Amino acid sequence: MDMKDKYMGPFLDETEENLQQLNECLLAFEKGDQEVIDEMFRVAHTLKGMAGTMGFRAMMSLTHAMEDVLDGVRRGSCRLDRKDDVTLLFNCLDTLNALLEEIRKTGDDSGIDTTSLVGKLQEMATSARTPEITVQPRQPEREGRLLEVTVTLSEECLLKGARAYMVFEEVGSLGRIVDSTPPEKTLMEGEFEGRKFSFFLETEGPPEAVKEAVMKVSEIESCEIKETGASDERGGNADEALEEIREDESLEEAKNGSGGLKPSASGVYRTNQTVRVDVHRLDKLLNLVGELVIGRSRIERLAKDSEFKEFEEPILQLGRISKEIQELVTKLRMLPISFIFDRFPRLVRDLSTELGKKVELRIEGRETELDRSVIDEIGDPMVHLIRNSLDHGLESPEERVAVGKSETGLLRVRAYQDGSSVVVAVEDDGKGIDCAKVIETALEKGLVTPEQAENMGEREAYQLLFMPGFSTSREVTDLSGRGVGMDAVKSKVEALGGRVSIESKMGRGTSVKVKLPITLAIVLALLVEIGGKTYAIPLESVDETLRVEKDQVKVVNGSLVTVLRGEVLPLIDAREFYGLKRQQEEEDLAIVVMRTGFRRIGFVVDEFVGQQEIVIKSFGDTGITRIRWFSGGTILGDGSVVLIIDPAAVEESA
Repeated sequence: MDMKDKYMGPFLDETEENLQQLNECLLAFEKGDQEVIDEMFRVAHTLKGMAGTMGFRAMMSLTHAMEDVLDGVRRGSCRLDRKDDVTLLFNCLDTLNALLEEIRKTGDDSGIDTTSLVGKLQEMATSARTPEITVQPRQPEREGRLLEVTVTLSEECLLKGARAYMVFEEVGSLGRIVDSTPPEKTLMEGEFEGRKFSFFLETEGPPEAVKEAVMKVSEIESCEIKETGASDERGGNADEALEEIREDESLEEAKNGSGGLKPSASGVYRTNQTVRVDVHRLDKLLNLVGELVIGRSRIERLAKDSEFKEFEEPILQLGRISKEIQELVTKLRMLPISFIFDRFPRLVRDLSTELGKKVELRIEGRETELDRSVIDEIGDPMVHLIRNSLDHGLESPEERVAVGKSETGLLRVRAYQDGSSVVVAVEDDGKGIDCAKVIETALEKGLVTPEQAENMGEREAYQLLFMPGFSTSREVTDLSGRGVGMDAVKSKVEALGGRVSIESKMGRGTSVKVKLPITLAIVLALLVEIGGKTYAIPLESVDETLRVEKDQVKVVNGSLVTVLRGEVLPLIDAREFYGLKRQQEEEDLAIVVMRTGFRRIGFVVDEFVGQQEIVIKSFGDTGITRIRWFSGGTILGDGSVVLIIDPAAVEESA
């Protein structure tokens, strides 16, 4: 395995993090924060070093050109116009993201041409220089000295070669690197044992400046510097002085019977003690925990039927331990929702500029956590909701002023935990949803009948927005109106076991709330019996369960309904729905009230079995083709396989 293959995973992860950091810095700089320039320069420098180490020339040349511009800005020899020049840097950032995706797909970045952008950056770096500023050559503060520098990388560092390269880059401006252990080629390839390397630096600067330069590089745990004296004290030549030092070290090693680098005794700078773990390993661990939960359920079931009471305590202990392991593994898969939210400032900036609208974005609950699998899937639906708010919800500055509002619209994105779910809300203070216009559009498209439209309330009108191809927009724009809209959002959210709801007030704004399960792997479910077989319904979709007398069920327009606390509740007979035979006629009906979106339906089952924690096995995991009306399966404590009902699919097919 060559170096590129070995370090590709860590490179992709770290580059993605650095590009997001650069995006945040650019947004802050555009708003007037000059203090982020040093951070932007550091990130560009890091990206250049990593790309160079991995051999990605296009990315390296672009980040090198960006580094030159940012270095000029921080030194005061170059100015940035906050519109055109910052836009150019944003374009460079977009290209870097495109290069990263190209590398992810093909393992190479040569398919994207960066020549034009590099040329513009070079022109910016030279033409924007302030002529009156001249840089005076640094006067030596004192006679040259030879320093022995020992660097210790942090335990979680994977790109050792990249870190060594960046250390050499940082100290290169302070003096001349005379020699290194291991040799420079071995260091650059990252093919050295342990976490330490050392080098000799001939410099005129103080040791403190060298240490500061080394510690600027990320994933450096410590830097120890030993001053060997002025170079002319050992013959006036650094190379000769180095030879003397080597001889001294050889004698010392011979005396002590040991060699190699000595551990650092002081100046330890520690980063967070974290370890990168491949997500597939976590998936496998979670599957094993699922098997443990199933095994625990089977043991508990057997223990209930056993006459040996001494089994009770160890089984309770097993239950507690397996529960703790399950919770720990679930937490390991959790990521803060900031992984999604961090995209939004740039998105809002670009769209508001394109639409000519002034928007203030407020983000709350960035640290709220969700399972990684949910995070991976929910990004695109959230982006669509942001686009909808900007395109349809918020008015232009002129329209807002005309109705007595501030010319700057407010867009608030927030996340918070609600029991075993997380709610993500996208709220604006725009014009709100005109229900009359929504119903009128639905009539024009033939989505509802005149009779249905006449009796339709606000909640039913909002549900029309989720129908495929529905749009109230009269013109097709790049942002909306192409028929791929809220229906796609609803489908994606419900596929994740979540719900979407809308609240709106004319003239005051709209709130779209997405409720998602924190984890998709292990959930509480209601077990029911239908046609002599057991099925599971995720408890998240269950509003309530009840029994009603058979004479309380009526047939209206060919459909079963019952009245529940003044609400007309449509019923679906599960046995007829799944084509199962009736076991016997009951006097009363067991009904599971399921909610999908704003609509509630009554699912008539034979019997309620009880609640149980289940491990969801998707059909994709088992190699089984997806079965209509079911989202997956699970294994109960007695070893029986049970299908999991998909309430959204049932509602759509009813």
